This record gives sequence, C-alpha cells and structure tokens, in this order.
Amino acid sequence: MNKLDEEILRCYFRLQEYQDQRQRFQRLLHPEELKWENGPPKMSKTKQIRIEELKGIGFGEEFYQHMVEGEEKEKANLESLVASHPLRELTERIPGFGLLTNGKYIAASGDITVPPTVSSYWYGMGLDIVNGKAPRRIRGRKKVERKVPAFPHVTKIGEQIRQQMLKQNPFFQELYYAHKADYLERYPKAPKMFAHKHGLRIAQKILYACLFMKWRELYGLPAPLPYAYDILKHNGRMITLEDYYRRKEHKARARV
Repeated sequence: MNKLDEEILRCYFRLQEYQDQRQRFQRLLHPEELKWENGPPKMSKTKQIRIEELKGIGFGEEFYQHMVEGEEKEKANLESLVASHPLRELTERIPGFGLLTNGKYIAASGDITVPPTVSSYWYGMGLDIVNGKAPRRIRGRKKVERKVPAFPHVTKIGEQIRQQMLKQNPFFQELYYAHKADYLERYPKAPKMFAHKHGLRIAQKILYACLFMKWRELYGLPAPLPYAYDILKHNGRMITLEDYYRRKEHKARARV
C-alpha cells in the first residue's frame, strides 16, 4: 500500500473511533447539546447510576473532553493528509467531494494497487453483483453467498458518499434520476425504494470507476476500462471524472 494512503487509512480509523465515542458519551453526559423533538430526556435513576459507574472506571467528563479534542485533531490531520494526496488535484473541483469526503473515500478504498480491474474494485467496495442481484443480508438465513458485501467501514463510507453527492453534485443527480427512471420503466410494479437504491448504486459505481482509473494512472498502474467498454465494446460516450465538475446553474432573479 502507498505510504500516504496508509497514513490516511490509519487517521480515518482514529477519527472514527474518537467520533463514535464522543457521540456515545455526548448523548449520555450532555444530552442538552443534541437536537430533541420534545427536549432532552429526563434523568432517570438507572441512567444516573450508569453515569456514576462509568465515571468510576474512567469514562466521565474528562474522557468525553478527550474524545472531543481527539476528534477535532484527527479531522484536521485527515484534511491535511488529503490536501497533499495526488488524487486531490483531480477531485477538488467536484461539488460534494470535500477534503473529509475525499479522505473517507481513500480510506474505504484501501490498497488501490491490489484490484486490477474496475469490477474487482467494485467487489471490494461492496458494489458488485451476485447472480444478477446486489449482495445483502437476508433475515433468517445464515448461508448466503455474501452475507456482508464489504468491510463495515467501507459500506458506512459508501452510504455517506452517496448521500453527500446526491445532495450537492448535479451530474451525480442526473445519473441517479436517469437510472431510477430506467428501473421504473423496466419494472413498473416493483417498489419505488428498489428504483431509488438502483439509481444510487449505478451512479456511485460510475463515480467509483472514474476515480479508480484516475487514481491508478497517477500511480503509474494499468487502468483498464470498465468491462462494458473494454470487453463488450459499448459505443456510448465514456463518462469521465471531469463530468462531475459541473456546478448548479443559478437561475437569474426576475427583475421587478
């Protein structure tokens, strides 16, 4: 693994642990800092005992403040590391793909030198297909081909990137709505949630393919086209990373 990529991965794991612990103890020790529909819950006797016992073994206010400070420190470290990453020069113009998102993406990808093709990269990112369907957990069944699509932190980051890009990136939105509409046309009786998930999945796979090829090229590694273009010889226009640079068009205000 590239040394800088490894540093980013290590930094992400530290940041995630600080963040998880901060959120856990913030809810317990400082619920007033969070948003509640009907105000923070009342202090029960059980909760009071729990807090007292946690403080007794070193998980009190001092520990919480250490998590807060650690989270801010590692967030700054991650942004600094990503700013010096060669991939950043190509992603900084992508709306919705800020330094933290970029850092999470690099951490989720792991060792980019390992997967030789886009398809194998999708597999590691939990975006592959098993027997024509997306792998998923099946309630009540233990023997499935892929019980868990990818590492937990990879799927978590993938969901964060999907939501971030869907909110802020016009081209990602365009791909999402196009593939969602295509699914609804092919399967009109299917639940709309299936179409929503399908649109997000395809839009993310295309984004990841573009990032994968650019990243490999930067490291001087082979970066073959996706299967549809390299093997099946599709004639459609190949989407590139530059397509994601587009920003929202601001409508001019009507003059009174």
